Amino acid sequence: MTKLWKIYLLVVSGAMLKIPNLALAWGSGNFEGRIRSFTDDLMSVVLPAVAILGLLYAAMLAMGGDEGAKRRMVLVVIASVVGFLAPPIIRWFQSAAVG
Repeated sequence: MTKLWKIYLLVVSGAMLKIPNLALAWGSGNFEGRIRSFTDDLMSVVLPAVAILGLLYAAMLAMGGDEGAKRRMVLVVIASVVGFLAPPIIRWFQSAAVG
């Protein structure tokens, strides 16, 4: 297992311990409410953390002299923008499908 996968598993397991809704999204009760809570937690906690970690990783590669670090930074920024814009886009599609 590479070092990056170990870090990924550590971040995911830490997020599930910190935010119980990530681990228990399909328990008893209102399924739609739990999914909404899960996506809200995902968008407010996990996505910003992953975006910051991705930028830090690309910055460390740049400091180490990696030629592809600038391209990685641009890709992380693009992925972060798409991730942060995902909820409004999904709501727009849902409202268009309903009527």
